[in-house]
Amino acid sequence: MMGGRVEAIEDCPAGNIIGLVGVDQFLLKSGTLTTSETAHNMKVMKFSVSPVVQVAVEVKNANDLPKLVEGLKRLSKSDPCVQTWIAETGEHIVAGA
Repeated sequence: MMGGRVEAIEDCPAGNIIGLVGVDQFLLKSGTLTTSETAHNMKVMKFSVSPVVQVAVEVKNANDLPKLVEGLKRLSKSDPCVQTWIAETGEHIVAGA
C-alpha cells in the first residue's frame, strides 16, 4: 500500500480495504484475521504462473548486505508471485512473473 500516512481506526466495515501494520511478523504470504472463534480460514490463492524474469542482485557496499537480505524477505512475503533464493554461486536471485 502506498498511502501517504498511517491513520488508526477503531473498525472497518465489510467491503473496505485497509492496511495493517506489523502483521508481516506473523503471517507468511496470506492469512485470515478474525475475532470470531467460529470463523473459517479463507482458502489460500494458488498461482499457476512460473517466474518469467530472473535477476541476480548484489550490494555495492558489503555493510548493506543485511538490508538486502531483509528487503528480499519482505518482497517475497508481500508478493505471492515473487521467489527469492541464494544460488550455489552465492548470488541473491529474485524471480517473478
